[in-house]
Amino acid sequence: EQAHIASALVFELSKVEHLHVSEAIVGHLRHIEEDLAKRVAAGLGLDKIPDAPMAAVPVKEMAPSPALQIIGKMQYTLMGRAVGILISDGSDGPLINKIKKAATDAGATVKIIAPKKGGAKLADGSKLAACGQLAGTPSVLFDAVAVILSDEGAKTLLKEGAAIDFVRDAYGHLKAIAVDKGGRTLLNSANVGQDAGVVDANDNDAFITAAKTRQWDREKSVRTLA
Repeated sequence: EQAHIASALVFELSKVEHLHVSEAIVGHLRHIEEDLAKRVAAGLGLDKIPDAPMAAVPVKEMAPSPALQIIGKMQYTLMGRAVGILISDGSDGPLINKIKKAATDAGATVKIIAPKKGGAKLADGSKLAACGQLAGTPSVLFDAVAVILSDEGAKTLLKEGAAIDFVRDAYGHLKAIAVDKGGRTLLNSANVGQDAGVVDANDNDAFITAAKTRQWDREKSVRTLA
């Protein structure tokens, strides 16, 4: 969480056009925490850590406050959260229903996403309506996702930038991803790797467990933090 704070400061200060302004802020950070100032200075590529300005009042050492934590206060649950299931023509209906039931039983809301708002024709010939069109319903809207695709459906979605973005963003945002064989084809095309948060769609327990939180161990493989 401290790395996220430092990285957020680097992100915002990188938009500042005048170097002396960025240096002044980093100098002020030295009053807050010396290591924070060093990390932000390194993230900005400053040659040296700016001097701290004179403090208006004496600086006080304060203990960390659990009340100010975000990650530390996250509830390990799917209650009140949302799971998106990406499907296409030929998708496995029983598998979709299995994942949907497991997620709803855990307290989540489940949305079906398809290339067309009208839905998709499943492998058994039935039609499953979609809650959202793929191009307008990105994975950023969900806390976890499942990708259930036929081989042909996967081949079709390989040509869709929205499909590549759907799985790549879910992975980059540290979300759990359940995939079947066709879903894995899409992930491979998007250069999405394998870790504990990318699970077999047939393993409901593994998916629900991973979906209740973010995959923090993945972060070092997708971005550099300050």
